[in-house]
Amino acid sequence: MEKVLSQDEINALFSAMSSDDSPLSGDSAAAPQGTPATATAATPEAPAEKRAPERKIAIYDFHHADRISQDQMRSLHMLHEAFGRNFAASLSAYLRAFVDVSLKSIEQVSYADFIKPLPDPTLFTSIAMRPLDGNMALELNPSLVFPMIDMILGGPGCTLAENRNLTEIELNIIEGVVKLAMRDLREAWHAITDFDFVLDGKGTKPQMFQIVSTSETVIAISLELKIGDFSGLMNLCIPSRVLKLLRSKFDQQWQSRRHKSTENEAERIMQLITAIPVAVSGEIKDCSLTVNELLKVAAGDVIELDQRIGDPIRVCVGGIEKYMGRIVQRRGKIAIEVQDAVGA
Repeated sequence: MEKVLSQDEINALFSAMSSDDSPLSGDSAAAPQGTPATATAATPEAPAEKRAPERKIAIYDFHHADRISQDQMRSLHMLHEAFGRNFAASLSAYLRAFVDVSLKSIEQVSYADFIKPLPDPTLFTSIAMRPLDGNMALELNPSLVFPMIDMILGGPGCTLAENRNLTEIELNIIEGVVKLAMRDLREAWHAITDFDFVLDGKGTKPQMFQIVSTSETVIAISLELKIGDFSGLMNLCIPSRVLKLLRSKFDQQWQSRRHKSTENEAERIMQLITAIPVAVSGEIKDCSLTVNELLKVAAGDVIELDQRIGDPIRVCVGGIEKYMGRIVQRRGKIAIEVQDAVGA
């Protein structure tokens, strides 16, 4: 029966024939007549003299040629997380209320898919990214815009029962919040490049702003803002072609470098927190009443405390003991004179 060689045996045979010292090459190929020629096939374990270098193959999708890499997406995620923290502090000082900003999602979508789920009407702004030739978009949901306007004007932050278009006056009022976001975006992007963000236009109809073509890929960044009892989304849209121009500047080392705050940043943070109100209280403790006396307490009764003018008292800031002082009388009123800091 004729033997059929396997693929491994064929490869070993060709490898042996290409070798200089192979018995099937050179003089051994012309063996004397009558002398049986023997061929020793190289075993699969014998390494080849020259191995072809391994090639790294990267998948390239021609349908989505404008998509950016996952490394850049991770960098953008960290960059806008830092932006959210800075913007929360800035907006808290601007509105004089506690604001929490968290990054909800970041994804690559077409510009049409970014525009489609946005409410109508809403606050939509176009922001130039100089010196690059491109614009980004910033959208602020009406569930945030109207309470912010009410708080800026001194109100408690009331919402509207029915959504409506913003007036020109309301657009000018909320422009301060947009410029605040642009300032913090400039600080966040400073780790990559220095952008000069300029407000290029604002309105209430997202369809009226053609940042890029509807089929072009953009980076959609969604942040959730919580202000008191109400919350809403702020969406950012960055064209991917703009980010491709910065591909060389997205160095992964900037993520691991510890950012040291400069004197200007420390001064800015101090300016932001100086306007935040804190509760300061003087607590008089170690006063006691019997249960019988407590049951007899009624409106108009006077409870005598153990402390007198000049006695020591603990001063608390935000419910945390920070100072020791004493009770004094100033201009006919009971006051506290701070003497020592706790732990000093």
